Amino acid sequence: MERQVHRRKKNTKMTMIGSGSNFHSNQKTSDLVGVVTVLCTVFVTLKIILEWSRRPPGPWGLPVVGHLPFLGSRPVEKFREYQRLYGDVFSLRFGMWPTVVICGKDTVKTTLTRDSDSFAARPPFFSIKSLNDMKGLSFSGFDERYIQHRKIASSVLREFSSYDHSGMHEVFREEAGILVSNFLEAKGKPFNPKSEIYLAAGSSIYQFCYGKGENIREDPEFLKVMNDQAIFQEFFTAGNYFDVLPWLQYVCPGRFKRFLELANHFKNASIAHEIEIKNTFDPMYTRHAMDGLLNACLKYNITDLPNEVGLTKSQILGTLQDFFGAGFDTTATTLNWALMYLAEYQDVQLKIQKELDETIGRNKVIAISDRNVLPYTVAAISEIMRLSPVVPMGIPHMTTTDVYVKGNLIEKGTVVFFNIASVMHDEYWGNPFEFQPERFLDDKGCLIKEKVDNVLAFSAGRRSCIGKMMAQSEIFFMLAHLLQNCSIDKPENTHYDFNGNYGLSYSPKEYEICVHPR
Repeated sequence: MERQVHRRKKNTKMTMIGSGSNFHSNQKTSDLVGVVTVLCTVFVTLKIILEWSRRPPGPWGLPVVGHLPFLGSRPVEKFREYQRLYGDVFSLRFGMWPTVVICGKDTVKTTLTRDSDSFAARPPFFSIKSLNDMKGLSFSGFDERYIQHRKIASSVLREFSSYDHSGMHEVFREEAGILVSNFLEAKGKPFNPKSEIYLAAGSSIYQFCYGKGENIREDPEFLKVMNDQAIFQEFFTAGNYFDVLPWLQYVCPGRFKRFLELANHFKNASIAHEIEIKNTFDPMYTRHAMDGLLNACLKYNITDLPNEVGLTKSQILGTLQDFFGAGFDTTATTLNWALMYLAEYQDVQLKIQKELDETIGRNKVIAISDRNVLPYTVAAISEIMRLSPVVPMGIPHMTTTDVYVKGNLIEKGTVVFFNIASVMHDEYWGNPFEFQPERFLDDKGCLIKEKVDNVLAFSAGRRSCIGKMMAQSEIFFMLAHLLQNCSIDKPENTHYDFNGNYGLSYSPKEYEICVHPR
């Protein structure tokens, strides 16, 4: 009996020892997990600090989202604040992407021209990859294929944007005439000009790309493209967080899917036009930009199969998307800004009309080449594009190699934004936030070319907009024709807000004008 009791006591003691052993084992495991967690946290923190120390200076952001919550609805103003604090080159983080913003007239222009190749790539953002599937130039990677593609596309665009190309001149003249007629139908009553401006710009560039058609404004395919462009604008106006937080495509699949549908429609519309136009294509008679691109494919022996640098016919024809982007959104938004400025600043409008009357006359049809003899008109357009830049941050770049800017190392693979708005509002201009077209003219009233060239509305370097000449011609022609025939007034008791909306482009808030015949 005593042995049994003794055995039980011994077993109980062993159980207690076992329990104590388990307790100490669990405690050790817990301690180990804690130590590992602390070490991992320290490692990650040190890694971030080390990475951050190698980058240009900048503010600290939040985990995951980075600096996105701090930019608000007016990012350019926030960038101006950061520029004052950290200088012309500073670091941010957009979601998962380490990002550098480059500011200031001298720094931006020098970097875009001197180190152009080092900043010529595009980041693999969701939107850029989707749009690159349309085979255009704007969003493609930077390599030998891009260089050859741009060379071919530029030659075609120069041909059709030249002053003596009658086809483009005829389209612009017809659309400008329709715009004037539709404005005058309001009989001096207040109206919002936006829809008419966008329709005129869209119709012009659509015919530039695919040819002149009967009743183009009633063409279902054209109207579908215009509607998709409006939805496209809304997508970016709401903030395209998919680019920097790609996992959102699983949280908001509907919006993600809609964007892909829009991108696919633009691509399919171009393919449909290609099939139709091929049936009537004559290499001896070039009717429009698509004919010009098809001719280029023949000239450079580019087929459906990749050539020695990987260039195909579908990529060449995809250039039409670049033409459409430059000729539509940039043109329409600039004209939309222009009418608001000219209604507000009547003295500038009267000076343009005086120049038009004395140089061209009231009855002669304006030509694109007249841009060379209307310096004040060009100065006013330059000032509008400077004060309200349509693409204030440009299209994002990515570095192709390690590169230094003002002593700051920017590592290969870094997303870079060139702050075009900071160029337009640089102290170089003297009074950068005042509307003053005369700043572009010398004492004799001639254009100061250097100042006009410093309006980087179309960027600079390898990634400058190839549609610059076309967009400038269209903006000039539409505005000059309108002011030759009409006067634009601000409705009584109306205040214009010149703080625009940020989205795919920087556009004016809704406003109204009154238009009267001259």
